[in-house]
Amino acid sequence: MSDPHIDSVERRKYYRINDVVLLRYEIIPEAPAGEQPTEDTGGLEISTGSLLAELDRELNKSINAVWRDHPLVAQTLGLLNRKISVVAAQSLDYEEASVHSYDNSMVNLSGCGIAFEGRQELAPGTRLQLSIILKPSQVTLSIAGTVVSSEQRLDSAIMPYWIRVDFDDDMLAQEQLIQHVVQKQGALLSDTPTAENDR
Repeated sequence: MSDPHIDSVERRKYYRINDVVLLRYEIIPEAPAGEQPTEDTGGLEISTGSLLAELDRELNKSINAVWRDHPLVAQTLGLLNRKISVVAAQSLDYEEASVHSYDNSMVNLSGCGIAFEGRQELAPGTRLQLSIILKPSQVTLSIAGTVVSSEQRLDSAIMPYWIRVDFDDDMLAQEQLIQHVVQKQGALLSDTPTAENDR
């Protein structure tokens, strides 16, 4: 008999939303023949970095809960969280990634993958390291994945490809994505205007 909790998590992984995020990616070079690829840690440090990621996860839940009723407050908290993350990154000697290096991207997002607008065609099987800044929480996730397909789009000359990527298993990053997707989905469903609001 299957575990109902595991089944629930698996179902939540496949919830998908259209969303706007800040996104950037790098192609992971192939390891030379006979050499094992380096282990990817998803961009999280084991000690302080893991603690910060856990705090980000909890704060993300709270900010998204506030977002539905008080979007300005949620945006302010998200910006403060981003500011703290930048300061933390500097103190831990991380390479600071400027938000200006990210594309403001329309994506289709779930806990197990992402599809996004791209400038260049990427061959199926290409390995990517993706950095995603979620809105409005401003939580930054780093997760690796594999390109499934690059489909040509006829509606954009600037972003002519629709690129689909399956994420690698990364429990912490995927749980944050799942929570973001479920909370955004719930907020969108509850945001349907009532007849009274339409007057």
